[in-house]
This record gives sequence, structure tokens and C-alpha cells, in this order.
Amino acid sequence: MEMLHLIQVLSASASTSRGRLAQDGVKFRTLCGRCNNELLGIRYDPELIRFVNSVGTILKSSLILPTRVNVPVVPQKVMRAVVGHILAFGLDRRAENRFDSAMAEYFLDDAKSLPSSINFYYWVYPYQHQIIVRDAELASFGGKEPVVFKLLKFFPLAFFVTWEEPPGYGFNFEGLTKFGSCALDDEFSAAIDMKVVPDMQWPEAPSRDTFLLYGADAMAAKPYVRH
Repeated sequence: MEMLHLIQVLSASASTSRGRLAQDGVKFRTLCGRCNNELLGIRYDPELIRFVNSVGTILKSSLILPTRVNVPVVPQKVMRAVVGHILAFGLDRRAENRFDSAMAEYFLDDAKSLPSSINFYYWVYPYQHQIIVRDAELASFGGKEPVVFKLLKFFPLAFFVTWEEPPGYGFNFEGLTKFGSCALDDEFSAAIDMKVVPDMQWPEAPSRDTFLLYGADAMAAKPYVRH
């Protein structure tokens, strides 16, 4: 994969930008052994992998399927896996704000419920580019209060996590927030809506009505093509 800061990908000179090459996929050396192996690797990632593989199998199927299907999910483990991967992004970073701190506490304590200030959305993402954003704000020219968010996108799902989400946005996506108080190992059915597929660059690219602010840790990775 070729890894670039997200601003490089979204800029007018994107076609000439060159990033850092990562053999065998995107990796970060930022987690301690316990977080990387015991928590992510053993406890949480297997459920995230099962969830995304179930969706990937549906997207790759040659059968005619309903536009809305259900797949099994263990929400508390999937959300913690996503949170762990987002917090792993950023060299020498700690929990530097209330959003980071709340996510870190949730990740490290498997008895905690999802904090009430966090909304956790997902949608189908049928693209090969990978996006990870640790710090960003989505703001509207209409004067609405900005949305602070974190983002993780890779085939076949995108995960969009917001903090103290202001009223008036009404994101039309499925979410795992409603499972935020369930037990760690509880399994449910998660709806996958094949009709709700935003543009490939939503929400990271500005539109005619919105603009975005990014911190240092916002990355895009795309399959490397030799020039």
C-alpha cells in the first residue's frame, strides 16, 4: 500500500503526490504488547474480522440478494476493535482530549459501556482505498455547530465515530450505539443496508456546503501502482 496524509490525497496535486510504501498492508508500531496482542489481537479483532468478512462475502456474491440483510455481530468487541485501531494511529500520542480519553477508557476496561457522548455508525464501503482519521471536524457553511469525528474505512465497511454530536445532522446510517450497554460477549444481528452507500470520499472530502479541519493524524492508503 502507498500511504499519504489525507490532505495530499484530497489536494489538487494528488495525482503527483508520492507516499510511503508499506509492504503487506498498512501497519503501525504504536501499541504496547498487551494492547496489540492480548486486547486487539486475541480478544477484539477476531469479532471485527468475522463481521467484515460476513459483509465482504455478501458484496462478492453473484446471487441476487435483498437490499437489506442482517449479519451476526458482537457489538462491544467490534466497537472496541475499531476504537483500538483508531487510537493506535499517531506516533508518541496519548489520550490528548476528552474524546481520546473516553475511547481509551472504553477500550481498556471491558466492563464499561460505550460513553453516552459517542455515536458509532457504519456503512458499506465497496472500495480499496483505506482511510484512517484520528482528529477531524466536519463543519457546515450554514452555521451549524461542527461535528468532531474519527474515521476508519476499508473494504467492505466504513466506521464513523462522533463526539457529542450536535443536533441537525441526522446521519442516515446504521449504528452500533444502541448496543452500547450490552454485555461484552452478547451477539446480535446487524443490518447491512446496500442502498445507503455514500460517495467514496465522504465524509473526508469537503463539499459545496461543508469544510473540514484535520489534525496531523489523517491518512489515506491506496494500492501501490508502479510508475
